[in-house]
Amino acid sequence: MTRIIWCVALALALIPAVRSAPQSDSLAGSPPFRRLFLDATVVEESANLQRVFHSAVKHPGNPVIRKEHSWEGWGPYLYGTVLKDGDTYRMWYQGVGGDCADVMMAVSKDGLRWTKPDLGVVEYAGSKKNNIVAGKGLCHIPSVIRHPDPASPAQRWLMFGYADGPCVAYSPDGIRWDWNRKPEQRTLFSSSDVVNVFFDPYRSRFTATYKTSNRRHRAVGVAVSDDGLKWKKPVEGAVFGADDLDPDATQIYGMPVFPYQGIYIGLPWIYHARWIKYGKYTRPDVMYEAQEGSPLTVDVQLAWSHDMLSWTRTPERKPFIPLGPKGVFDSGMIYTARAPVQLGDRLYFYYGGFNGLHDKGTPDGAIGLATLRLDGFCSMSAGNREGSFITRREVFNTPRVVINAVCRKGGRIEAEIVDRNNKVVPGFSRSDCVPFTGDSVQHTMTWKTAAFPESLRDRDKKVRFFLKNTDLYSYLPVDINTLIDNGSRDY
Repeated sequence: MTRIIWCVALALALIPAVRSAPQSDSLAGSPPFRRLFLDATVVEESANLQRVFHSAVKHPGNPVIRKEHSWEGWGPYLYGTVLKDGDTYRMWYQGVGGDCADVMMAVSKDGLRWTKPDLGVVEYAGSKKNNIVAGKGLCHIPSVIRHPDPASPAQRWLMFGYADGPCVAYSPDGIRWDWNRKPEQRTLFSSSDVVNVFFDPYRSRFTATYKTSNRRHRAVGVAVSDDGLKWKKPVEGAVFGADDLDPDATQIYGMPVFPYQGIYIGLPWIYHARWIKYGKYTRPDVMYEAQEGSPLTVDVQLAWSHDMLSWTRTPERKPFIPLGPKGVFDSGMIYTARAPVQLGDRLYFYYGGFNGLHDKGTPDGAIGLATLRLDGFCSMSAGNREGSFITRREVFNTPRVVINAVCRKGGRIEAEIVDRNNKVVPGFSRSDCVPFTGDSVQHTMTWKTAAFPESLRDRDKKVRFFLKNTDLYSYLPVDINTLIDNGSRDY
């Protein structure tokens, strides 16, 4: 008995602390998390199926925000944040070039039609009739977060950014910010000039990805903080960068990260520029010389991690948000907001686009939108030839499984429940299953039998799915009763 109690206590201690995510990070979810096919451990074995990675689809009405004001410089772009606040979507976006302001705000009720309100907060050219929340030089790359546990009403909102180093400012409403930052709010940790910050609900702390370097030059490092002021780096230097499967002209300019269904999803900005092959440079002209003849474009790929230290990218290294055709506003460079927002059954990825190249001239900027099906990053896909896969073993006591899937013409999904030895549980065979033939992000699969036999209660089970002309994006047994393991590490 004592041994059982000790084992239970140890198991509970291994579960990472999970607190309710602030509304801006609601995509993080809470246990039990939906099983995404980005995670290779959710499939035990498969046959005649493809694991397909999907790109976001650009909105036909792009760009959704264009330059209208002189304080937007060469045009608005989205080194920034979009989140839902009550019934309104707020966007903190960036200006670049010319006599621009650093941070501005736009608002929307539907995520498509955006307005730039006269906030009356910051003076520009003798007037406060503008949508500026931070003047020039105050905050570059705004990561805006609603504080999960503010020390006072004046600190309900945080804006992390870069101004001679990573920094943070506070606001009571997300509009009026205190830019008289105390010394402890400046130079939070050592970093180059690109920093993205999010609140990690899985570990109850703030996490930053910052620009550093590796042997391929620009790369991404990680820093963490319990209070947003005192930071530490679990690893000094890069945890993510171009690797030996990337083309020669590949660097990682930055990577916003957001928690999603128990894992971390990154949007690495891929800078297609060559780097010197040996030695170190001491003059900027050597860097520019090295990248001569490179594309000098920036697009966005997809990456994911279970611990923020070890990362995986799609094997094809295809863009998650590709550049537009020549001459279009996003034909040269794309940079994303720090996280998407969910509108209905889709994820909205806002991004800043430029029609020119990095370090070349004065490109025009605007803000676009690309969308993805909820959980739609990766699917198990079947064509005319039927395929199948078996899920990992887990304890669940209710014979129902929620799926996110789309069946094409003639498509269907059937399933059976098996024990840990892959033997079909009586009453839960494929022939007992109610088939699915539709398109739903949340469909509950059932069987003719209503309950498991008592002998299988609290025992591991699996699901064997049969797919034809179908993409299955995620699944989750209804009453999972298992340890939540996010690859937690003591740092």
